[in-house]
Amino acid sequence: MARTPRPFISHAHADKDRFVLDFARRLRGKGIDAWVDSWEMLPGDSLVDKIFNEGLKSCTAFIIVLSKNSVESKWVREELNAGIVKRIADNTKLIPIRLDACEVPAVLQNTVWIDIPNISGYERELEQVVNAVYGQYNKPPLGDAPTYVRPNILQMNGLAAIDTVIFEHACKIAIEQGHSALVHGERVVSELGSEGISEMQIMETQEILENRLYIELYRVMGPPHAYDFKITSYGFDQFVHAAIPDYGQMCADVARLLVRDHHESNASIAQELNRPVMLINHALESFKHNGLIKSSETMDGTIHVFWVSPEVRRKLEE
Repeated sequence: MARTPRPFISHAHADKDRFVLDFARRLRGKGIDAWVDSWEMLPGDSLVDKIFNEGLKSCTAFIIVLSKNSVESKWVREELNAGIVKRIADNTKLIPIRLDACEVPAVLQNTVWIDIPNISGYERELEQVVNAVYGQYNKPPLGDAPTYVRPNILQMNGLAAIDTVIFEHACKIAIEQGHSALVHGERVVSELGSEGISEMQIMETQEILENRLYIELYRVMGPPHAYDFKITSYGFDQFVHAAIPDYGQMCADVARLLVRDHHESNASIAQELNRPVMLINHALESFKHNGLIKSSETMDGTIHVFWVSPEVRRKLEE
C-alpha cells in the first residue's frame, strides 16, 4: 500500500492565518497529510523536537512558503537549511511556494518554484503543488507509436517500413473488395491517419510503389493528393508471398480442387477453401500465366476454368 504523502510546511507565523492554514486544509482534502506546527503540538511539547525531530524527520516532502515575512525569518531559514540537507540525504522533494513576488533566497534559485499572485484564488497553483507532492507530471497521455516503427511489421524486400505498411493496407482493402480494380486514396488516408501516417507520406509511397510497378495510379487534374490506384498483379504477388506464409499450400489446394474434385469456378474454390476470392483469383491467374489452365471471366468477375494441363496432375502426384 502506498504511503500517504506527508509534507512539512515551513512558513512564517505572519502567513499562517492569511494563507498557510487554508492551504494546508486544501492539501489534506486531496489526501495529503500536511504537517503544520500548530496542528501537531500540545502544551508542554518541545518546539525544536516537534519540528526538527518529528515534522522534518518524517516528512516525505518539504514545502516552504516564501513571502516578505518568511525570507526575513531566522527560524524559517533554519528549517530551510534542514530541508536542503534532507533533500541531499534522502532525495526528499523540496517545493518552494512564493507569495508577494518576494525575492527568492539564493539557495533556491536553481529550484522551480510556484508563484501564487492571488491568495484568494489559487486552484491552478494548488493543483501544481498536489502534482508535485504525488510526483505526477501534467502532460498529455502517451499514444501508440506509428505502425511503421513497430517491431512486428511485415517485411517486404526493398521497401521501407512505412511503404510496406501502406501497401499492405491497400492490399487488405483489395482483398476485402474481392478485386484490385480501384483502391480509393481518400479511404487509405482516412484509415491510416489514426496510425500516425499523413497524406503526404501516402503520396510519397504511391510514387515509390508506382515506380516499382506495384500499383497503377489514376492521376486527375487539381491539387496533388493521394490518388486512387490499382494494385498490379506483380505487386500483389510480392505481397502474398511476403504476407501469407501458407500461400504455396493454398495454391496446391487450388490445384487439387481443379484436378480431383473438378471445381471449375473461383467462387466455388474460395468457398471450399474458405479463402478470400482475390487470393484464389491470383492463384488462378498465376496458373494461367504459366500455361497450366485455360479460363474465361464473366462481367461479374466469375472465373470459369475449362481446361487443366496434365502437368498440374503430375505436380500433385509428385
